[in-house]
Amino acid sequence: MKSAPHTLSPDLIAEVEDQTNNRTPAAIIEAIACQLHLAREARHRIVTEGSVVRDPKGSVIAHPAIKVEAAAIKIYTDLLAKWMKRR
Repeated sequence: MKSAPHTLSPDLIAEVEDQTNNRTPAAIIEAIACQLHLAREARHRIVTEGSVVRDPKGSVIAHPAIKVEAAAIKIYTDLLAKWMKRR
């Protein structure tokens, strides 16, 4: 799995800024955006490669990106819940 880019896209940052309140520190916005990017990257890998893959021994296993996606979504939602705009 690719690591998150050193520079997140301005569109992704803007998407997160739109969801967070005005007091959200830039580091938190970046952390939320990074988790969102990671979840999307993992989802892309699952869609492209399938939900099951073969391990080095040839056994069929669940794609490791499934756990990566779940963890990233959990962190994303936990952070966002704390800093979300109240609508």
